[in-house]
Amino acid sequence: MASFMRNILFFLFVLLHLDYACALDIEQTWTEEIYLEKNEIPYSVFSIQLKIDNSNIVIGELCSIVNYGNKIDCPIPFASKLINNQIKVHFDSTFGGKNGIAIIRLQEDNLI
Repeated sequence: MASFMRNILFFLFVLLHLDYACALDIEQTWTEEIYLEKNEIPYSVFSIQLKIDNSNIVIGELCSIVNYGNKIDCPIPFASKLINNQIKVHFDSTFGGKNGIAIIRLQEDNLI
């Protein structure tokens, strides 16, 4: 019986630790630039800014700049929730595109 109680206490400790690890404030920006040929100016820039609070609520913005800055789709605000290290984002483009969906995955300190 004592062994059983130790196992339960250990299990509860692990659960509490995992919950604490997932409930940290995170603020991160990810940017990807694409260059064509030997241009010094990027053809496109895509960025995501995220803020995740200690209750796993996510607020952020998407930004897409293409055609050497001639087409700018920014900012596109969104709100979501971090579940199992994934953020499902629903968004509409400022150019009229509707019902876009993106899945953002957190892997350690990186967005993938």
